[in-house]
Amino acid sequence: MKHSGLLLCSPGRGLSCVACCPPIRPAGYDHADHLGSLRRLLAENTRQLREQGPPTKPITGFWCPGLGYLDRQGRQAGCLLHPALNQGQDLRGPTGFQEKCARESCPPARAFAALGEAERAALLDLCEGMDSLSFGSPRLNPVMRLLAFGPEVAAAAAGLGRRRREELAAWLWLGETPPAWGWLLARRLETWGVKALARPDLAARLAGEAQALAQRLGPVPPMEQGEALHSLCNEWEARAWQQLSGRRRVRPTDLARWRALI
Repeated sequence: MKHSGLLLCSPGRGLSCVACCPPIRPAGYDHADHLGSLRRLLAENTRQLREQGPPTKPITGFWCPGLGYLDRQGRQAGCLLHPALNQGQDLRGPTGFQEKCARESCPPARAFAALGEAERAALLDLCEGMDSLSFGSPRLNPVMRLLAFGPEVAAAAAGLGRRRREELAAWLWLGETPPAWGWLLARRLETWGVKALARPDLAARLAGEAQALAQRLGPVPPMEQGEALHSLCNEWEARAWQQLSGRRRVRPTDLARWRALI
């Protein structure tokens, strides 16, 4: 799949994601836990930036004073210091996070960028009416959970035809299955068919497949040998093998043997 220039953090349609702004989130963080306080914070940041100008001191907590609302309705959040909003001038420097913010990425964003135009549109249709804090929340937005499984699984789901967000949220495997198994799921869908995504037993079925495959890979050696998995295959396949094997490095001959098991 070719990567497009369209970013999940700003895909248009009045949607935006600020889940990693600034990119110092603790593990398991989700906007859904703090919606009321975050909306007040974003409104206050927007007001202060308008009245006092951009910040001049580094960030000392989890929140950047440059993160605020891009619209008057208080639905679309974003970086008010970004050069796109300041005639090309980047005002993020004083926060201390400019370089990290500029290079930040996440698996759902990389999966989204790898999709075709029609597939991206189908998934964004499911997000209609969401504000930024809901859009970027894996708990509140099943599309974010889906994208974490990689572009092949997301494309398969998008190809099932027009659906409602509630239907996607009812797919229990989205919350019960490790996203790292996305590549394995994509391989199994080649046999099971894409309609298996809507089956209530998919999580258990895939778990059985993963367990059986992991046993056939063999035990983890005392000292890992070989090359880094991410240098031998793409991100999504590497994540799957790492989860299944417990290894980060492997000999190319072993990887070929593993692939033959699929």
